[in-house]
Amino acid sequence: VVGVGRGTSMMRYCECSGNAEIVAICDNNPMVLSEQKKRCEGYNIAFYDNFDSFIKHDMDAVVLANYATEHATYAIRCLNAGKHVLSEVLPSETMAQAVELIETVEKTGLVYAYAENYCYMDVTFDMWRQYKEGAIGDVTYAECEYIHDCSGAWIGLTYGDTSHWRNHLCPTFYCTHSLGPIMMITGRRPVQVVGFENPPIEEFYKLGHAGGHASGIEMVTLDNGAIVKSIHC
Repeated sequence: VVGVGRGTSMMRYCECSGNAEIVAICDNNPMVLSEQKKRCEGYNIAFYDNFDSFIKHDMDAVVLANYATEHATYAIRCLNAGKHVLSEVLPSETMAQAVELIETVEKTGLVYAYAENYCYMDVTFDMWRQYKEGAIGDVTYAECEYIHDCSGAWIGLTYGDTSHWRNHLCPTFYCTHSLGPIMMITGRRPVQVVGFENPPIEEFYKLGHAGGHASGIEMVTLDNGAIVKSIHC
């Protein structure tokens, strides 16, 4: 597991599932790594503070729970090193990264899995079952939103670092909580996306959020012509 603050939930899954074993964890934050060493005392786990050393460890697969801006580049390195990959959040900042990731999966023949967590909630599965059974027909228009006031936790999320990626991301970059369930439920794929950001939010400027203004709206056209309006803030 890479990124063992956010990745703690995946570590707990491995501990209780009976079908996976944690052999190595990696984090460049010494405080987080120290906490995990205490929590994992007695386990046969290797601890790394840099990815270059971690990727050489003998293991079958890597869970990426590091910064979202690093997922594509790290996933490509893992695949080229012969490791399957589970990416905990969105992987690509650019189309070039997306193309390189897909081509690397095709070249290596290894598994790349995307674990957008909002797609695996009970309500999403229930809507997926209803859609699959034909109870709600085919989608022609949908609205989805994910509104999460992070202001109270922002300093903790960014470690008080004004250069943290969360302070500088475009609001349309991290829209998977709102769009992901629609893709999951219907099995449809977007063919056109138009996105824009809301006006600045003064409260977030004070917290160091210089980019993105904390919210974005997308208008998405699906491959059956359906329209989806997505709000994420």
